Amino acid sequence: MMDLSDAYREMVRIRVFEEQVLRCAAAGQVPGSVHPYTGQEAVAVGVLAARQPDEWVVSFYRCHGHALAAGVAAAGLAREILGRVGGVCGGKAGSMHIADRSRYLLGASSIVAAQLPIAAGAALAEKTAGSGRAVVAFCGDGAFGAGAAYETLTVAAVLGLPLLLVCEENGWQDHTPSDLVRHRTPGEVARGLGLDCDEVDGNDVAAVHRAAAAALAHCRAGRPQVLVAHTYLRHFHAQIGPQPPGEYRPAAERERWLAQDPLSRVEAALAGLSAEIHERTVEIHERTVEIREQVTAELAEVFTDALAADRPDPASAVTAVTAAAWPPGATWPEAVTVREPVA
Repeated sequence: MMDLSDAYREMVRIRVFEEQVLRCAAAGQVPGSVHPYTGQEAVAVGVLAARQPDEWVVSFYRCHGHALAAGVAAAGLAREILGRVGGVCGGKAGSMHIADRSRYLLGASSIVAAQLPIAAGAALAEKTAGSGRAVVAFCGDGAFGAGAAYETLTVAAVLGLPLLLVCEENGWQDHTPSDLVRHRTPGEVARGLGLDCDEVDGNDVAAVHRAAAAALAHCRAGRPQVLVAHTYLRHFHAQIGPQPPGEYRPAAERERWLAQDPLSRVEAALAGLSAEIHERTVEIHERTVEIREQVTAELAEVFTDALAADRPDPASAVTAVTAAAWPPGATWPEAVTVREPVA
């Protein structure tokens, strides 16, 4: 059973971290684009609290929340997004390509649905090794319109891969409502391909956790699963450069979803629990405020340190480009030379 207080702290960490990233982006301090995860925190926290620590996670361009929920250090993640020395990928991956094998975060891809065949490959490796471990992959609802999704899910079903695909369905594909560019929902697509598929309120962290735990148990037994989590972004799809985009979603839709904010939902659940065990609700409120203040102070220091760090040496761009050490006897790396930059 999930501890709601622990889940709340993790969700607050993701929310505050992303708000810090957005402030840095608005100040022109983030190279490239940013895809905020604000509003979807319950999905990452609920799902990854159900996985075993040594089960691989594969993400996509909206990956910061997944990285933090997988255990990636906030300091290394902040430096990576800001393009600084000490980043989890050496300051070279940026916001959309986070990876940390020490936390079994295999990586994130900026190409829609490109992470799915990668995750299937990892799941095939686990099945072949007989490890009993599953692989968790995340995607948005737009990925279900890509050919790679159909191919990956078909292969997963045929081979019985231990793959859990979590679709974070927020109803939008960039600036376009999903219903305008599809005639089948992700759940319908998954079931049409013969896969088990559960759908859950993605803003309810406890419900997400229960569904993910059940799905992962089936995955480990060789039955691939799809979990569709219905959720919503508090912010926009993406920001490129220092100017945030204007609001493009209907005001009534935003108000309806923001009233179901996942952090507020946990606060309400904790308050209800406190009433059941005859504790004062005000104590719960004070505790949640304290958690927010602690996390905010911690992450403010993280980003201050990250912004003070050096940028990577440009020569490091040609280093660490292989996934693993070359096997003994390999000669190709010795043939590679690094040319001096042209004056």
